[in-house]
Amino acid sequence: MATSSRIPGGRPDGTFRTSVSRSTSLGMEALMGAWTDFAAANEDVRGLIVGDVGVSGTEHRITWRAKGRDGESVVVISEPKRNGTAALVVQHLGAETPERNDEVRELWRTILGDFAGGL
Repeated sequence: MATSSRIPGGRPDGTFRTSVSRSTSLGMEALMGAWTDFAAANEDVRGLIVGDVGVSGTEHRITWRAKGRDGESVVVISEPKRNGTAALVVQHLGAETPERNDEVRELWRTILGDFAGGL
């Protein structure tokens, strides 16, 4: 396991995190509703998570959380933008190697592209 937090995406515990985002034309609540439906049906998302998904939120953001495989975790946040639209931000945490971190980053880019293409 690489342990340097100086490596891009490196965390002090020796694991890695990545983040991918996509702006949309939807409002924050509609965006999270669309994401929740999409994620429940998407094989790539289901392949990255285990167990139940939790969704919680405030007037400032809505968060979708799931445990990932091999001790990883996934957090998807619907954040409002100034013009009444919202962005979806995916954070994938706990990858054990920089290579795994790169792999999940590319997978999340593809997943978000597929999601946005269906909006």
